Amino acid sequence: MGAERSLGTVENRKFRRASVLWPATLRCQDKNLDCVIFNLSANGAKVMIKGPFDDGSRVTLSCTRFGALEGDIIWRSPSALGVRFVLAPELVAKALGDTLPLLPSRSDEIL
Repeated sequence: MGAERSLGTVENRKFRRASVLWPATLRCQDKNLDCVIFNLSANGAKVMIKGPFDDGSRVTLSCTRFGALEGDIIWRSPSALGVRFVLAPELVAKALGDTLPLLPSRSDEIL
């Protein structure tokens, strides 16, 4: 039996993920929830929350470092959420500017 790859592991991620501890706000419909962004990529974010977050799946993640990005909740745990951004990763990378090294440069690509 060969080695299997799990989704979301470092080996098969398309976008670099940066560990951060940035205060933010998660907005869903008419509710705002203070949160902390734990890690961030051009594709999404892991957001730490206090208590349950039961509202729908479409949210807006706002942070003073990059503004607001709309996304969908793709997983939940009692203390965290996974948010996949709606914008294309290239547009998210532009919105983040030079804040994080998110997209591989040509020299990083494997030929």
